[in-house]
Amino acid sequence: MHDPLAPLLADGVIDEVVSRLKGGKEADVWLVRAGGKTVAAKVYKARQTRSFKNDAAYKEGRKVRNTRTQRAMNRGSRFGQAAAEDAWKEKESDALFRLHAAGIRVPRPVLFHEGVLLMEMVVDAHGHPALRLVDAPLAREQAAGIYADIRKQAVGMLACGLIHGDLSPYNVLVGGHGPVVIDLPQVIDAAHNSQSETFFLRDLENIRRFCAALDPALGGEGDGREIWRAYVRRELTADFVPTGRAPEPRRAEQHGGGHRQQAPRGAPSLPHGGGHGGGHAQKAPRKPDVPAVPRPPKPRGSRSAAAPVVIRVDRGQHGRPGAGRPPDGATARPDGAPGRRRRRRRRRGGA
Repeated sequence: MHDPLAPLLADGVIDEVVSRLKGGKEADVWLVRAGGKTVAAKVYKARQTRSFKNDAAYKEGRKVRNTRTQRAMNRGSRFGQAAAEDAWKEKESDALFRLHAAGIRVPRPVLFHEGVLLMEMVVDAHGHPALRLVDAPLAREQAAGIYADIRKQAVGMLACGLIHGDLSPYNVLVGGHGPVVIDLPQVIDAAHNSQSETFFLRDLENIRRFCAALDPALGGEGDGREIWRAYVRRELTADFVPTGRAPEPRRAEQHGGGHRQQAPRGAPSLPHGGGHGGGHAQKAPRKPDVPAVPRPPKPRGSRSAAAPVVIRVDRGQHGRPGAGRPPDGATARPDGAPGRRRRRRRRRGGA
């Protein structure tokens, strides 16, 4: 008995562990019996033991509803690391429920319990467990149809706002009703990841190259960019089919690979660096001469309001500040002359 499946046996979620189906870099898949049916149980490996560890780029933009848990995840505390591990495991379950409801060919999810994902077992046309695309014997005439089918699944995922992120012939099963996309724990939210376009183009190119190796006449090099352009323009639907035509050139390519286009003959040149002229700046037209308006003469004796008034105080014979100070009641004049009271005292013979 496998330890991660023990809680499911104890809780009665599964009845029996049949056998180990396959192992991967992220999880092991077991065949179990639940409700009288044989289903697949995906048991995720711990971060310390799984080989796929550089998943920081895949987790960009992922959020949880609990703000306290989100802060702990951002800080990288022990509780935050455990919460991030649980959120990583739940991400595939949420994506499978969402994509299966939208009609995308993925394994039908059954239940997510105690970190274990239960889903239907993908079988081939004979009822046996389906082989991976890389291991299935394929003929040349099947390559174009397989590529078109998987491309349709990728378009449907992108229309739902999701990108597989690690799509390859190793993550596609050849089921009895067509290719089935599996292994989505690293699924990407297209609207909240800065590298969404890179992941989508790489996913589709991995499938195209595999199919082109079977059929060298298979084209579709520009399908990824055409699909992504429709997504950015909000024109993408689940039934979108790329035309296969070359992508439209950018504005710089339309003007001769980034060079400035020459202005038509007779057109005025623009300043350097603006428009398509690229020449010297044209001189501005001279402004018309405007006659100056004479100012009215300033009246004599008028003093500007801003001019300071300086009061000179007589310092006396020896230059002391208080030697020439006027007596009490006298007012100092601007020219240092004594006041009226002092002159009257001198006339009377006073000091």
